[in-house]
Amino acid sequence: STSRGHLEDLDELGITSATVNIWFTRFMFTSPAPGRIAHNYLGRTWYFGERDVNVLDSTFRTTAGKGIVTAAILLVGKAEQCPDPEVGRLMQHPDMDPAGIYSMPNMTTPESTGCYAAAIDFLASRYSRPDRKYGMLNHWIIHNEVDAGWVWTNMGEKSALLYMDTYIKSMRLCYAIARNYNPHSEVFISLTHHWAWTSHPKFHTSRELMEILLKYTRAEGDFRWAVAHHPYPQSLFEPKTWLDEQVDFTFSTQLITFKNLEVIDAYIKLPELLYQGKLKRTLWLSENGTNSRSYSEKDLAEQAAGFAYAWKKMKNLDG
Repeated sequence: STSRGHLEDLDELGITSATVNIWFTRFMFTSPAPGRIAHNYLGRTWYFGERDVNVLDSTFRTTAGKGIVTAAILLVGKAEQCPDPEVGRLMQHPDMDPAGIYSMPNMTTPESTGCYAAAIDFLASRYSRPDRKYGMLNHWIIHNEVDAGWVWTNMGEKSALLYMDTYIKSMRLCYAIARNYNPHSEVFISLTHHWAWTSHPKFHTSRELMEILLKYTRAEGDFRWAVAHHPYPQSLFEPKTWLDEQVDFTFSTQLITFKNLEVIDAYIKLPELLYQGKLKRTLWLSENGTNSRSYSEKDLAEQAAGFAYAWKKMKNLDG
């Protein structure tokens, strides 16, 4: 088994895709030391902790060997959580509020941007080798649940437009570097099940963020971005998703859960969403599930029913 569970589950459940959290600020350093791997990027050498890298090697070798498509979820820890204070200073966004669990990467200076780019270059070069020596990393989920960025990808109180201006820079930076090594890599925007409504005054709606992304794409040129959606039931504790009330079957729905997956299926196929007006973008339900409140037979049966309900829907939605 690994820290993520039992390896036999990958075979027994027929797993074909997996996400891997990468807290690169936890194992990135500015100076050499025993047990650190040197990586040169644009004339500067950075260092990465061998122990953490070995864990990623093991994960990506295992998934590659089983033909499992993987995506890295890039997470920027708070400065206080970085073993190298200099990396923390460079990578934490200067406007980050302590309310956030993670930070938007700091791209306000060439030095900070170079630090972030070097981390992506290290990962992309290591996990895109033709010989798959260290395994394979296919795609990139850019931070976590950015509509709830106040909690998950914080850069202080910002309008949706200012927030996305920075976020899209992060998407494009990762895309440009990753595609150097793997021409099939895609970068994903990560969204909660909230759509045209938010549960918090400092959150943004997913619909508004998507509209801004589309405007930037039209203005600055298209790239192969994709959508990582998290269609949990309305309550994360209630597996009977067919009871969800904050949903309808329009693009103005408050939430997109398993109950109304048809909405995001239709949305991703809209002509204005197509890559270069031709190709349907990838839509990945990259984090989802139904909960069991206990291990009672009734709770487990309802959990299974919620999953079966979602699975039957997905089989009929080609988006």
